[in-house]
Amino acid sequence: MSLDGNIIRHLTKELNELINTGRITKIYQLSKFDLIFNINAKGKKQQLLISSSPNYARIHLTDKKYEKPNKPPTFCMFLRKQIEGGIIKNLEQKENDRVIVITIERRNEIGDLQDKKLVIEVMGRYSNIIVTDNEFKILESIKHQMPFDGTDRTIFPGAIYEYPKTTQINPYIEADLNEFLKNISIDNYSENYNQLMGFSPLINKEIIHRADNTSKSIKEVINTVKNEYKPVIITNKRDHFYYTDITYIEGDRRYFNSVNELLDYHFYNRDRIDIIKQYSKNLIKFTKTYRNKLLNKIDKISKDLNDTSKMDEIRVKGELIQANLHNLLKGDSVLKCRNYYTDQDVEILLDNKLTPVQNSEKIFKKYKKVKASIPHLENQIKDAKMEIRYIDQISSQIESASLKDIEEIKMELMNRKLIKRTNIVKKKKYKPNYDTYYDSLGIEILVGKNNLQNQFITHKLAKHNEMWFHVKGAPGSHVVSRAIAPLDEVTIRTCAQLAAYYSTYRDSSSVPIDYVEVRYLKKVPGKVNSFVTYKNNKTIYIDPNEEFILSLNKK
Repeated sequence: MSLDGNIIRHLTKELNELINTGRITKIYQLSKFDLIFNINAKGKKQQLLISSSPNYARIHLTDKKYEKPNKPPTFCMFLRKQIEGGIIKNLEQKENDRVIVITIERRNEIGDLQDKKLVIEVMGRYSNIIVTDNEFKILESIKHQMPFDGTDRTIFPGAIYEYPKTTQINPYIEADLNEFLKNISIDNYSENYNQLMGFSPLINKEIIHRADNTSKSIKEVINTVKNEYKPVIITNKRDHFYYTDITYIEGDRRYFNSVNELLDYHFYNRDRIDIIKQYSKNLIKFTKTYRNKLLNKIDKISKDLNDTSKMDEIRVKGELIQANLHNLLKGDSVLKCRNYYTDQDVEILLDNKLTPVQNSEKIFKKYKKVKASIPHLENQIKDAKMEIRYIDQISSQIESASLKDIEEIKMELMNRKLIKRTNIVKKKKYKPNYDTYYDSLGIEILVGKNNLQNQFITHKLAKHNEMWFHVKGAPGSHVVSRAIAPLDEVTIRTCAQLAAYYSTYRDSSSVPIDYVEVRYLKKVPGKVNSFVTYKNNKTIYIDPNEEFILSLNKK
């Protein structure tokens, strides 16, 4: 993670400017590790998110909406009692470490003003949120920590809080930095940079890169990056973020006005992706299992269908028994005769408990049964292939789904009795949660991201003279332009972008998108109501562009 002491330094400065002197009006605990503080500061309502997550610990302002639990956990109740309603007096970073101390002033039970400290340690799996009195006596923490836990500190009510121990140099104390740099050059910096407090490997590699590619010394580069400020996320296989540009990493760059904005964007998207992954894990497992089950079913039925190729052999046996009835007696177990089709001698096994006529009838009954099963087996294969197409579509929809989309997919699968029904209560008048976009001309565009949404916008909302878009020959979203045909090219290309982006071809180029007036759509009969056929369509080829999708006005 690149959330190092340098980022915390800029973050603390921003928070001081935005929420210092603010009043904490409400505290919520979103999950085991995550808190939201509602703060009124400088005439504006702010939300401060604090997380002690082992993977995504951080602190920053957020403008995102989070679901608040109805019943606050014990730690949240403690915070409400101790610091809710208090005034933020100061936010301070401990040297250049990943520790922020927030001083909060609040009246106690008898009306006297008291200071409390809220200590936020952003340190991976050892991250913590600690409440102390003004003398740093620990009152409570979101995680308790004892020496026998393998750490050198005690974080427990009643203990005196101690900062994490370090022998590193604070690079913002000029004398200490100069002393460190006396014997440092570009040749040995990589072996010694871990002595600098708050400088992550990300920025240290950048310092070496700049020194290698310019005439500047290590000291000059360090002083340069210390004074830079250009928050950025660089996407190259994965996201890298920092308070200034990291020039040695190539990739798409997205710049932000502040570190707060950067962290809010980065972690909200990462949290959302992780939550959706966790929430959809069982669905993904189901789709894989169900698809394999269908493939096995097709394989078994295909083998049964191959067995029907012996149908003519059965018929010939019956005919030969009939032709040789005069040579057979009840109790015979075999018929030896000439096959007049192949002109070869054959032996046909008989049931010696049956008469010759009954043996003949038994064979012909088997023949008719095998013959009658062929259309049924062929239909079973056809249905199974259609079901595979359906489940592939579900898998595709899960990949780009929001939490609400996942809920609707689960509801659909429960309605089809493919998964067990949970305690989710279906609303009497349920309206699927489709997306609404607007192109640069202000035209409304509807996007369905699962079958319930696709069915709703295509068969309930869309008018016969509106235009429908879909990726050609692959799973994807139904997209409907609410403008009457013919459409402006801007609207056509915007709809095509959405149809390509919300399809299995999202990462491809020159994606074919069919578009047609809704009047030319026809439902495919059966259980999967979002499947359609169409005629009189046109096709446009488009390169999916995520930046363009993100720039669209969305309701």
